[in-house]
Amino acid sequence: LLSFLLYIADSYPNIDLSNMGCVECTLRKNELFSRDRPIYQCSGCCFSKAFPTPLSTMKTMTIPKNITSEASCCVARHSYETEV
Repeated sequence: LLSFLLYIADSYPNIDLSNMGCVECTLRKNELFSRDRPIYQCSGCCFSKAFPTPLSTMKTMTIPKNITSEASCCVARHSYETEV
């Protein structure tokens, strides 16, 4: 029974499910503001996580912090001004 459970645990797919249901950041048409001409906006999903700062990293910090965070978000590369 133990070897069967270990086999099941080992064969479980090793994928990152942290952004499950999160669509990739892309340029999409904004239907609300697109009346006379199409207006596009960057849309997608933001993701952030926090974890304890490794000791080796804390030694190099000028102001040590116990928690480190990472974040990625949808950001536009260019901006254009338009009348709505």
